Amino acid sequence: MSDIASQPVAKPVPVSGKLGAASAGYSPKEGYETNVQDDAILPSSAPCDSPAAAKLTYLSDIPQSANASDHDVSLLHSAHHADPFAVLGPHAYGGQDTRAVVIRAWIKDAAEVELRFTGSLATVPQDLTEAPSASESEADHLQGERQGERLQQNHQGGEHPDQAESPASCRLQASSGGVWYKLHRRADWLFQGAFNWLPITEAAEATTDLLAVTPVEYELRVKYCGDASNQSYILHDAYRFGCSLGEDQLRLFQSGSCWHVDNLMGSHFVEVEGVQGVRFAVWAPNAQFLSVVGEFNQWDGRAHPMRKRHEFGVWEIFVPDTPRVGHRYMYKIHTRRGTDIMKIDPYAQEFENPPAHASVISGCDDAYRQPRERYEWRDGEWMQQRQQNKERVTRMPISIYEVHLPSWMRGDNNRYLTYKELAHRLVEHCQLLNFTHVEFLPLAHHPFEGSWGYQVSGLFAPYSRLGSADELKYLIDELHLAGIGVFLDFVPAHFVKDDWALANFDGEPCFEYADPREGEHKTWGTKVFNFRRNEVRSFLLGAGYHWLRRYHVDGLRIDAVSSMLYKNYCRDEWIPNEEGGDANLEAINMLQELNWVIHREFPGVLTMAEEATSWRGVTDKEKGLGFDFKWDLGWMNDTISYLCKPTPLRPESHGKLTFRGLYMAHERWVLPLSHDEVVSGKGSLLDKCAFIGSSFEEKASTLKSLIVYQAGLCGRPLLFMGAEFAQGREWNESRSLDWHEAREEHRSKVMKSVADTMAIYKNEKAMHAGDDEPWNFKWVDCDSRNACLVAFLKSYEEWFNDLLVICNFSADTHYRYPFGVPHGGEWEVLLNTDDWAYGGQMRGIGKGRTAKTTQGGRLGWPYCLWLDVPAWSAMILKAPKPDRAAELVERIRIAKGACRPFEHMERELALTLKKPKQDPATQDPATQDSTTQEGTERAPMALGRPAADEPAKMADMKEQPGIEQPGIEQPGCQQPNTEPASQPMTEESIKVGSTKAESTKAESTKAESTKAESKKAESKKAESTKAESIKAEWLKVQALKLESPEAEAPAATRSVPAATEIEQGKKNIVVLRSAALMTRKRNSRREGGHSLEDM
Repeated sequence: MSDIASQPVAKPVPVSGKLGAASAGYSPKEGYETNVQDDAILPSSAPCDSPAAAKLTYLSDIPQSANASDHDVSLLHSAHHADPFAVLGPHAYGGQDTRAVVIRAWIKDAAEVELRFTGSLATVPQDLTEAPSASESEADHLQGERQGERLQQNHQGGEHPDQAESPASCRLQASSGGVWYKLHRRADWLFQGAFNWLPITEAAEATTDLLAVTPVEYELRVKYCGDASNQSYILHDAYRFGCSLGEDQLRLFQSGSCWHVDNLMGSHFVEVEGVQGVRFAVWAPNAQFLSVVGEFNQWDGRAHPMRKRHEFGVWEIFVPDTPRVGHRYMYKIHTRRGTDIMKIDPYAQEFENPPAHASVISGCDDAYRQPRERYEWRDGEWMQQRQQNKERVTRMPISIYEVHLPSWMRGDNNRYLTYKELAHRLVEHCQLLNFTHVEFLPLAHHPFEGSWGYQVSGLFAPYSRLGSADELKYLIDELHLAGIGVFLDFVPAHFVKDDWALANFDGEPCFEYADPREGEHKTWGTKVFNFRRNEVRSFLLGAGYHWLRRYHVDGLRIDAVSSMLYKNYCRDEWIPNEEGGDANLEAINMLQELNWVIHREFPGVLTMAEEATSWRGVTDKEKGLGFDFKWDLGWMNDTISYLCKPTPLRPESHGKLTFRGLYMAHERWVLPLSHDEVVSGKGSLLDKCAFIGSSFEEKASTLKSLIVYQAGLCGRPLLFMGAEFAQGREWNESRSLDWHEAREEHRSKVMKSVADTMAIYKNEKAMHAGDDEPWNFKWVDCDSRNACLVAFLKSYEEWFNDLLVICNFSADTHYRYPFGVPHGGEWEVLLNTDDWAYGGQMRGIGKGRTAKTTQGGRLGWPYCLWLDVPAWSAMILKAPKPDRAAELVERIRIAKGACRPFEHMERELALTLKKPKQDPATQDPATQDSTTQEGTERAPMALGRPAADEPAKMADMKEQPGIEQPGIEQPGCQQPNTEPASQPMTEESIKVGSTKAESTKAESTKAESTKAESKKAESKKAESTKAESIKAEWLKVQALKLESPEAEAPAATRSVPAATEIEQGKKNIVVLRSAALMTRKRNSRREGGHSLEDM
């Protein structure tokens, strides 16, 4: 270990930013070098520019002490050397008084090797025994340059390097001149040269080890065996470079909380000491020997044996020049059992297409690419808004379209479409359906498509069959530009058992538990990650953060959380934890850290758990696991099992529709209708919407109602692809959806119903904003089991946001079915799935129409709606619209309580109150009636339900003198005498008087009748005018209450006029309520409705 520590280490670029303390009883171990912005930890790329420390003298003969031993040579040729860096590269030799250095080059298939010093040593005059002339050196250099260019062109054009009888992929390095020294051939592939050196600086004078005072930088010129052209190629020695990973970075990896492990391990293009190459690093603690093999060294395990950092179990090497973008590679591992195995790179960011499985050197590694070469994201506005909305993201609409990309759409002849080809098609479809988010089934690389991505082999690489990493970034970028978020399934619970993958990675259990009672899921045929091991924790946590940083994913859905939480999940044999229980404590701790880091470092990103048990606190961020949402798999199973029953048998299972109300408040939910229910012989979601043999119309109608029911309940709706157009067959991962069915008339109308349902969910606050508070959900009708009907009310903030959701899962149409509601007036129908536009029969009230309430509702509700509810249908109705001024008063009150801006609403309220009211006498009769009715019907809605003591107040008002009651004749009001003075009575006058009296009496009777009708009309107008006046006064009072600072000042400091107006307003409110109550009672009796007294 001392030899390793003494090697020069490439220093990382410092990363700014500090961490605060963690919550939930644990603290992440990552410190100031935290990398959450995808800026790679880059080694120093500058060559040494320090002044020369020594003068070298070339030795034509190799001293015996400088010779590599036969044992070392044998181990190198068998690829079994425990520390190849102890033999190869530059090394001091000789005794304490000898200043000498030997350089050994290990070049596959080399015939001749020459060396030239670069950097500071190249500037020192050196003694030369056999040096070629400058002209010879230049001629060889130009000849090698021409041949090197030809080889590079052949390789880029697809020709194998062996066909040119030359080594693979030799890249020409420009030379700055200098002297070439011929190295002595020690054995096949092994060449060495010895040099004495004289110190120049004081530091060099104090030591005999040249490497302690200056790096020995050099390049090689090589001729290869079998190359008929006898050309030379310039390259660099992989074994002259020191350790490329710092100890601080590796300790962080070993701690279990290395958030940037994707930039630390795996293969990355880097520049070290001015030389371009690829750094390989892998964790294999039990391996005896390990080599990187690939196309750049003809898969020969002897060519590039790697250095082991014993303290950390990490193997590393920097291979200059030859590796290229797109080169395949693997690791050849010699196990402690004496066998050689080939393994993929667990940290690789690209793989070749299945069934091939080699890792690929990625050209899309943005952390190590130059800025101009990186993918240029265009979703800056989306990312900024996501961060700004981090505190209220759970109140925003989240409707999810679940997609398996390889089978969502295929090309001709079942060809896979690329991420880029799918991008615009998917964006258009999601916009058409009004979904706010897309959730992709796992896109991490997986060898078996029948696993749908849930049996992973490469957690850091996107699925290669659909294109490159940059093409996936383009797809996500396009979705963000269209305002659609992206969730991704992430699988940290288990992995494939293939012998070339992670299982027994170094010949022994490494990524998995050693005991099969913990380390294997026999039901699924997979291995289980060892959550107890810190390096595995870094691997899993780093993979999750990698998708968030590199691909701008907006949320992770963690698969199979139940199998992680319980040590006895689907196991006959299991090992209890240290406390004797069945909880997997190390997995719980890892999930807590995952959620803590994501919510802290990626604001606005959501996490979801697929957890199928009754584990409490899944979404508790203080004492629980810390997820944002939990999948409600119980609701999905209950609902589908209910719908699969024949209609006559559904009443006995009615509790499956309402049982969710008992636990709804325990967590925050996603309501899935997911892929799990449409595979493995279960049929399509359409098939599950009715009993076997039912008609398509019944299934399609029930499917539309099911989606409305899902969107209306508390939780975020998730719908798996194909269900939106009622696909008939079961989903198959190896073929495209049946898009021809989506063009059928009836199915296209089903899709329109889904689109309108999701639009209502997105646009109506009550449908989504209050889903996490139980008081925003109220059952209106949950006991009508024989009717197979449920109805509930969704609320959020203002009362006029209320929505009534009705779902009828029976074959009967219910006529004039009563539904209790909290607000009187006209409720607007937002959706009726039996509408013609959705393929229905247009029974019940259509979209855009209104339904008027009556007094006294069912089950204690103050009002009632009487509706025709079609069979297999769902309806959504919205509460009556409020008066604008009353609405503004309520909004200002709420905004003040929530500390939100409200000044613009106050200005609008002032303008509303200043608008002149039209004289009722000049109004059109039709307009007057509607205005009066609105004033009497809707005023109580703004003021609330009349108090219980209102009838007593009404009686008091009747007794007060001077208050004219509508429709009641006032006593003591005599009519003026308009008849002429009496004349002397004669017979003729008596006759005339008698006739005249009869005529006068008739006229008087007619006048009285006309006057009574006129008085009644005037009374009605006065009543309406008075109600409007009182209402205006009340609104002014409410506005005065909201003004600052008087509204918040103590009572003693308030101005007298404001207090007087408030008291007067209170009195006016009583009068207004009383008048409105009388009007409603009179109207309800006239229309045959029920009053409160009738109830």
